[in-house]
Amino acid sequence: MQPLHAADPARIGGYRILGRLGAGGMGVVLLGRTAGGALAAVKLVRAEYADDPAFRVRFRREVAIARRVRSPWAVPVVDADTEAPAPWLATEFVPGPPLSDAVARAGGLPPDSVRFLGARLAEALGAVHGAGLVHRDVKPANVLLATDGPRLIDFGIARALDDTVLTATDVVIGSPGFLSPEQAQGGHIGPPSDVFALGCVLAYAATGRRPFGSGPVEAMLFRTVHDTADTTGIPHDLLPVIAACLAKAPGDRPTADGLRQALTGDAPGPWLPAPLLQLIAERSARMLQLPDIEPTRQTAPVTAPGTAPEPPAAPGGGAPPGTAPADRSPRRRAVLGAAALTLTAGGGAAAWLVRRRSDPPEGRGAHPERPVLAIGLQADLSGPGRAVGEAQRDGARLAVAELTARTELPFAFRLSEADDRGAAGPAAEAAAGFAADASVVAVLAATGGPAVAAVLTRYDQAGLPLLSASDGDTTHINRVFTCLRPNDAYQMRPVVEYLTGRDRGTTLIVDDGTPYGWQTTRALSEALRAGKRPVTPATVAADADHAALARDAVRAGPGAVLYGGGPAGAARLARALAGAGYEGRVIGTRAVHDPRFLTEAAGSAEGWLLVSTAVDPAASPAARAFDVAFRARHGGPAPLHAAEAYDAVHLLARCAQGLGPSRVGRGDLLATVRGTTYEGVSKKYAFEAANGTFTGEGGLYFYEVASGRFRLLGDRPTVWPA
Repeated sequence: MQPLHAADPARIGGYRILGRLGAGGMGVVLLGRTAGGALAAVKLVRAEYADDPAFRVRFRREVAIARRVRSPWAVPVVDADTEAPAPWLATEFVPGPPLSDAVARAGGLPPDSVRFLGARLAEALGAVHGAGLVHRDVKPANVLLATDGPRLIDFGIARALDDTVLTATDVVIGSPGFLSPEQAQGGHIGPPSDVFALGCVLAYAATGRRPFGSGPVEAMLFRTVHDTADTTGIPHDLLPVIAACLAKAPGDRPTADGLRQALTGDAPGPWLPAPLLQLIAERSARMLQLPDIEPTRQTAPVTAPGTAPEPPAAPGGGAPPGTAPADRSPRRRAVLGAAALTLTAGGGAAAWLVRRRSDPPEGRGAHPERPVLAIGLQADLSGPGRAVGEAQRDGARLAVAELTARTELPFAFRLSEADDRGAAGPAAEAAAGFAADASVVAVLAATGGPAVAAVLTRYDQAGLPLLSASDGDTTHINRVFTCLRPNDAYQMRPVVEYLTGRDRGTTLIVDDGTPYGWQTTRALSEALRAGKRPVTPATVAADADHAALARDAVRAGPGAVLYGGGPAGAARLARALAGAGYEGRVIGTRAVHDPRFLTEAAGSAEGWLLVSTAVDPAASPAARAFDVAFRARHGGPAPLHAAEAYDAVHLLARCAQGLGPSRVGRGDLLATVRGTTYEGVSKKYAFEAANGTFTGEGGLYFYEVASGRFRLLGDRPTVWPA
């Protein structure tokens, strides 16, 4: 990292700027840190581009499209302001070194490392192309190395695939030595151009040399167009794949997905040689040893001037649930103040205030003259996740009924419901409806990760706050998303504590091949290896036969097995382990905490331990009053996921009361939610103001399968049996 220049800003949006990471023709890349400590690479566009209206149109489009890129190997865009005087975007910060530095230090990589590198980068390019982008600058400097694999960065000169008006031809864009013949000639550029560039990168990674040599730019461009690539030194088994990428004709090259399939293979143990892993550790440590910064002191907009609104009543009408306005410490004021600078309201300040004289909202005692606060609920109410969706709906309905029945409050409440069936298409339709409805000030959504991924861009464009109690995908961070639970990687922390606190030997970590499985198992593997604990990774698709894996587990005798995947795959693994006679500990993650697991695994699930982000209200003392109220309204005990939705509605109501009728809008409400600490019936809520990440207390619960049901043991891993 380089020192800041005199003209560099001290703050961009919600990020305090710490130093320079690099600079290029489009702008400068800065290292930013939120008030909560999260790091980001912030790319600030140069003034000459910012003043170009055509560039603004293109930049706005490309940021929107880049947010749709979902891959564990592509660094995600987490924030942006395309309308600022100097437009900018922020991506997740990866502290590891670029591939160019690693090769310069250690030379060419071993064949297995090149194969692993190529498969992951091809997967990242597949996600880029699937989102409608061409990267255009795939080169070693844009590949960062981490202990679990590479990361493709810098979509700064990417272009939309269908961009036929805004992109000029006859202009060479890219890095000589790592661009395609059509790119070198200023011709039409599509996904095959990125595949060619990736072939150049893999040749460089394998040999330490550029396949078209070095020297003057004109000479490199000529050789790229007319000469055969120098493939000397590329391992024999990799040569056909890399040579296919380097075909002169775009149509002769494999697709990104075809390349991924050709390179995918087993990768036991670390993917890089020990010296390069040490380089990653050194570089990461150096980049993360940053000085503390003094927070900017700004007052959090939690209550209207001169007011201190009363919090909502507790379940059943007793004392109010524990709430607190935003922490008045300098840190919390800085967090909220920074967030407020980067958000714009979606609609007028009182867009949600609707007079309904003849149709009072649900709830006894509703005053017909009060304005109505509309909250959207998007959930799977008829698909595979119906049990979770219905639980969230019923918990939210109870909260709305309680709030509306309180006639002393300044507004009534309305729950607008949409069934997304847990699928991307219906989810996008539901999001479009809520985004277009100016009366909806926030949305609680959605039941599953694919549904959330399908709606992020729509809600972001509308500036509509999106709160999710179900989804914890770490790639779903964006301008409007607020996660109401610990994310998928964080849930592994207590599992690490449990496994390292006991001498259990090797841990078999099973990944089902999904993004969720990858995030959970990667976090656990990294933490255990850092603690010098032996790990055996395995990847088995949920619908595959798990019998061979179970037999291997019995022969190897691992001290514990952890499954990172959903209920169907977990049930198959449970039956296979039981059939093979495995007697060790088996741990499931949040996705296994689903009634379908118990049904499909039957007796084989007995003894499984689970870490979850959903509390069982009937077994939790803190949620007991909620469970009583739920039983009175719905005629049965509160199911899993109901308490979290109930909390979400009360959190929104608490923040709206603080703002008051004259100030409530989508943008103000989002900033207030992210800056508020709220004591719910399930946990204490708090968030990172810049990106909505959950930072509250608790939120993880530990279960054991006993007598065919999930039995809540407590909120610490120490409650799990030895």
